[in-house]
Formats: sequence, C-alpha cells, structure tokens
Amino acid sequence: MAERAASHRPARRLSITTTAAAILALVAAVSLTQRMRAVTGRYDDIDFIFFYGWWTDYSTGGDPWKVQPAKTELRPGLERQRYCNYTPFFVEVFSPLARLDQKTAFWLWLAAQMLCAAAAVLMLARANAPPLGTAATTILLSLTVLSRQFAGAVVAAQVTPMLLALLCASWFCARRERPAAAGLCIALAALLKLYPAGAAGYFLFGRRWRALGWTIGCFIAGVILTSPARWLELVTQELPVSYHIVGHAELTVLPFVRRAVAHFAGTTVIAAPFFTVASITALIDLTLLAIAAAASLTIRERHDLDGLVFGLWVALALLMSPLAWLPETLLLVPAYLFGTLSAWNGFRPIAAPRPITLIAGSVLLVACIATTLFKAIPHPGFPMLLASYLGAALIFRARVSQSSDLR
Repeated sequence: MAERAASHRPARRLSITTTAAAILALVAAVSLTQRMRAVTGRYDDIDFIFFYGWWTDYSTGGDPWKVQPAKTELRPGLERQRYCNYTPFFVEVFSPLARLDQKTAFWLWLAAQMLCAAAAVLMLARANAPPLGTAATTILLSLTVLSRQFAGAVVAAQVTPMLLALLCASWFCARRERPAAAGLCIALAALLKLYPAGAAGYFLFGRRWRALGWTIGCFIAGVILTSPARWLELVTQELPVSYHIVGHAELTVLPFVRRAVAHFAGTTVIAAPFFTVASITALIDLTLLAIAAAASLTIRERHDLDGLVFGLWVALALLMSPLAWLPETLLLVPAYLFGTLSAWNGFRPIAAPRPITLIAGSVLLVACIATTLFKAIPHPGFPMLLASYLGAALIFRARVSQSSDLR
C-alpha cells in the first residue's frame, strides 16, 4: 500500500504542474491580447517615435549623433530629437525600417521583440541542466509575459527583449561549446546598447578565452563597419548629454549614487560633485564585480550552478549601466530562474544542511519576483535590482557550501 501511494505522488505532482501551466498560459494569452489593443496607438509615442526619427534621419543622410539646440522636423508629424544616445550599430542596422510607414514598422518591431522574449525563455529552459519540461517552460514563459517589465518593454517598444535573447543565446552556445557563436551574440548585444558587454565577464573569469576573443573581435568589427567616427561622436557628444538624463533614473548604481551625493551635499542632482559620484560609483561597481568574479572562479566544473553565475553577470551588467529604466530589468529573468531553481534544490529534504545564506537569499529573491508580478507592490528601483543580485549571490554561496559539507 505504501509503495502504491508513493507511486501516485509524482503523477499527482505532474498533474498539478500541468494544470498550473495551462491556467497561467491562458491568463498570459488574455493579458497579452489586452496589451496589444492598448498599444495600438503607441507607434507615435516614446520610445518608438525616437527610434523611427533616428532611423529616418540616418536613412536620408543625416547625423543623429550631432547634438542640436532644438528638435527639427523631418516631415509632418515626425521630429528628429536633439540627440541620439543609442549606438551607430543600432541605428544603422534597423534603419531599413524607416522605408516602411510608421505603423507597419512599429508592428514589425513589436513582433520581433515578442519573438525574442519567447526565444530567450526557450533557450534558458533548454540549456538548463537538466532541461526544463514543457509545463515548467510554459510557466516560465507565462510569468515573463505577465511581468511588469515585459509590459513596460512592449508599451515603450524597448529593445530589451532582443538584448535578453542575444545574451541567452550566448550562454546557450557557450554551454554547447560553440565559442564563436557565443562571443558573437554578446558582441551584438553590446553593439546595440553597450552595457551588455559587462556580461562578457562570464567568459573572462570563467576562462573561456576563445569565446572572449570572439566577443572582442566581433565588437571591434561592428564598430569599424558602422563608422568609428560615429562612435566617437556618441562618446564625445551624446554620452555627456546622457549624463544629465541619468538624474531622472534611479535604477542602477550611478544614478542612485548621484542622487545620494546630491542629497547629502544639499545640492541638485545635476550639480552633484562629479569626482565624488565617480569615486563612490567605481567602489560599489568593483565590489559587485568581485562577487561575480569569485563565483565564476569557484564553479569551474559545477554545471548545475553555471546558469546562476550567468544570471549574476547579466544582472551585474545592468547594475553597472549608467542609464537604465524599469523595462530593462527584464534582463533579470536568468537570475530569477536559476536562483529559484538553485534555492529549490537547496531546500529539498535530501540537501542538508540549510545555511542562513540560503534562507536570506531566497527571501530577497522572492520579494524581488513579487515586485515584478504584482503591480500593487511598489517597485523600489535600485534597491530591488541590488537585492536581486545579492539574493542570487547568497543562494550561490549557500549551494557551494552545501556541496562542501556533503563531501
């Protein structure tokens, strides 16, 4: 009788998981349908109106990276912004969309972003050790679609889902010992928005030299092919302008430090002492970098924790970005997924003892995931992003110590 009862438990658990996946998939489908109706008119709103203006300006021989004193009209209803803080690669690669009418280009862009989000989830699920089943993958994809980060990316027509897909593709290829493809994917993500280059630390400190070499080589090739002079304009003209915009975003280390320094100095954010801001930011960035580097150096042969280390590097790249907005925290999906799986394995009855770091990391991660799924919970900005990173790091540390205790 006991054996028969035990045999029914896995089947019952599978049935519950399948049912939950089906319900979540239905809710996600309804939510996505409603969201598509809500963004019908967003082709003429931020951020797509900026993108389309830059693409149009570039396609007609203009220079989007030349800072101007005021907006200029490209054609009735379409303006060129004063500046362009996106890379020449981003503008040149997607400039053919300017040949289409604005509505068509918008829907193609949005469809590409949604496909990228789905592809990213599938690659994470497939490359996990062991690969996630159909029900678990469906749950992950549904929760991603229901998150406020995905909603923000869709509403603002952000490139974040594409960045997530490229970063996940890089890890997917690295897991399959394809260094050229892995390096190319991170290089493409960095060429689109620079800060994903920080995720290449996964290669550097993991001693994946061939993948790192391909990353550097492909990035340099991308800069050369899209005119080094344009990149120089971006660095010398656009980024100084963007530094002033940082004061309006509090998601990453730099803007948080800048606001904190301004508060204690009794001045405005724009007038915050640059040297003080840069010094404190560098100190915090190096501390966070040391955490991810130590994790990479610790798990040379631990394939079960490799995904969690990858998630740490992606989260770190976002934390070190000088300018980021809420939709870009969609890049935390790897940290959330692999942090949750690692914590689950740590709490299983056969995996004892359960260190305090595992409990603390799990609490932090659960709290952060809750802010992504429940809009009633205020999003705390930088504290949430930092807590996500530290929560994943604590879980990693706990799992390593558990393995050492069991030996």
